[in-house]
Amino acid sequence: MKLKTGVESTGRMGFNNTRGLPFHGMGAFVGTGKSQRAHVYTAASIPVDPEAYKKIDPKKLAQELEVDMCAVNSGRFWMMDELEFVVGETQSFHGVELRWGGDMTGAEMVSQMQNAYTPSLIRRNSAWTFKAGKPVFLLREPGGPVWVLQEYTKAVDPGLTPDNLNELGGKLKNLPTGWTFETKVLTEDLVLDTGRCGGWAAIIRDDLHCTYQGCGYGKDTSANYVP
Repeated sequence: MKLKTGVESTGRMGFNNTRGLPFHGMGAFVGTGKSQRAHVYTAASIPVDPEAYKKIDPKKLAQELEVDMCAVNSGRFWMMDELEFVVGETQSFHGVELRWGGDMTGAEMVSQMQNAYTPSLIRRNSAWTFKAGKPVFLLREPGGPVWVLQEYTKAVDPGLTPDNLNELGGKLKNLPTGWTFETKVLTEDLVLDTGRCGGWAAIIRDDLHCTYQGCGYGKDTSANYVP
């Protein structure tokens, strides 16, 4: 295998004013069966050309890296105000520079891509900060966790922008029974730091392939409070 995985000893990156900025990513599947891991790569710098991901030929890249499969994220946009990652070294995949950012089981990544509102666990060292006075977009389970929108995509609905995400709830046609969508203006900073819970985050996707991170899902303690 020619793929480089894992964090670099000095591999830490952080960015401010990231709300609405484009990025891209890629998942590389290594191994088979229950032991298969999907290694997640994220943009080495932000912002990026939102069309740059089109340079990557997933099938060709998988052959070059000697891995089972590669899956490329179409253009996506961060929705936190500040982000920090512990990452791997910069690698060029068909001219697109990415850095290792985490991993999950192959089965969970496939399930996440194919099934809306299905929680998956991802191992990554990350901290997302949503600033006080800014809106966050939430999915609430009845009597359960709250899911905070961490990124949106135009892949399914090209009309989505940071200015109309408050209308997102009306576009979610398969929201589970009892779940609600809410726009909330924060009165204090919300920080989702996986360092508080062993380096793990719970994530889901909605009908439109936008991604949310959990607050209070299971034993997750990454959030400094549940909004």
